[in-house]
Amino acid sequence: MRRRLAWVFVALAVMLAVGFLVPLGRSVRSQARLRAIAGAQSDARGVATALAAVAGSTGNVPGATEVEFVLNSFGSPDLMVILSDGTVLGSNIPVEQALELAMAGSVVAEVDGGTAAIVPVTFGGSGDLIVVTAFVDNDTLREGVTSSWLILTALGLIVVIGSVPIAATIVRPVRDLSDAAHRWAGGDLTARVAPGGPPEVVESGRAFNQLAERLTDLLAAERERVADLSHRLRTPLAALRLQAESAGNPEERVALISDVVHLEGEVTALIEDVRRTDVDGPASSDLADVVGQRMGFWQVVAAAQDRTATMARPDNPIPVGVTAADVLAVLDNLVQNVLTHTEAGVAFRVSVAANPPTLTVADEGGGLASPAAFSRGASGGGSSGLGLDIVRQIAERSGGSVVLGSGPGTKITVAFGPSADPDGGA
Repeated sequence: MRRRLAWVFVALAVMLAVGFLVPLGRSVRSQARLRAIAGAQSDARGVATALAAVAGSTGNVPGATEVEFVLNSFGSPDLMVILSDGTVLGSNIPVEQALELAMAGSVVAEVDGGTAAIVPVTFGGSGDLIVVTAFVDNDTLREGVTSSWLILTALGLIVVIGSVPIAATIVRPVRDLSDAAHRWAGGDLTARVAPGGPPEVVESGRAFNQLAERLTDLLAAERERVADLSHRLRTPLAALRLQAESAGNPEERVALISDVVHLEGEVTALIEDVRRTDVDGPASSDLADVVGQRMGFWQVVAAAQDRTATMARPDNPIPVGVTAADVLAVLDNLVQNVLTHTEAGVAFRVSVAANPPTLTVADEGGGLASPAAFSRGASGGGSSGLGLDIVRQIAERSGGSVVLGSGPGTKITVAFGPSADPDGGA
């Protein structure tokens, strides 16, 4: 769009230059021609008037001597006089053609090589006819036209070339506005423009800045409201945990405590998520360390359900490009999926590997119906499907992926993108 706008502006300048300069050039050529013809007519009439004056003073038709004197006084090589006895003084066009044109009176006619002005003079007493012709060649008719056209062409080029910077003053602010809009849409909430260009573009830039400021304020306020709500949930959660710990049935107590702890983890992750911004720097954490610490809790929960929960992890750190809260969200959702959709007593295994960084949760249950379970609302197991969709989003946001393995039971492998922090966020 910006390129088309620039070309339209330049094309408009070209059309304006052509529309103005071409008629002006034609007018210059026409004026040069009219000026040359007017000079020829003036010379022919001047000679005719002089011959008439000679005849009036002498009472006789001018002869060759008088005509030659008059011609010499004008000093033009393009004059010719044809006397009544056929004598021709000077030379420019064929005599027969001159006499033929003189029959129509004083005329200006196109002839071979140029234009001729014909003025016949008839002497009343004797009826003798003298024909005066003045010839203008084509070069004289076009005298000064070429240089004028060159000047006009140079002016046209100046107009067209001069329109390019003017077009840039329009296109550049539009391009900056478009770039800022794309940056803002990509998550850079600090993207702003320096308004410039025509008043309309300046106003658009100011409107964009105002809109960006307003939306940034609204997003910040919304994050704070969600964070405040999450903090308020911690009080009733603490009360629920106290009530769960006082339950008489050991199995129910462990189950209630695990549910409350899982909910507390989700609330904590929500608080961290809504207050995390892009200016905090690249996300990073140690996958092996986070999973190792969390699995202590899940092994206790698994034991309460007569399950065997095993874990395999390397001793070395495995830096990944997500936060610890994201790693916990992935692990908790995958383990919770096992506990929810398999019968009590079904064992599961959690393993962590490097190169590439992966987290795998495998169980010995019936398995997922299809990879479509990772689509929001499509778990196929009677749940909302939000947990597996969250896992997929976290993995893809880090540059990784989720793979549903084949074989007995369910095996889900989550690959994370590498961390930009060489220390792994430690």
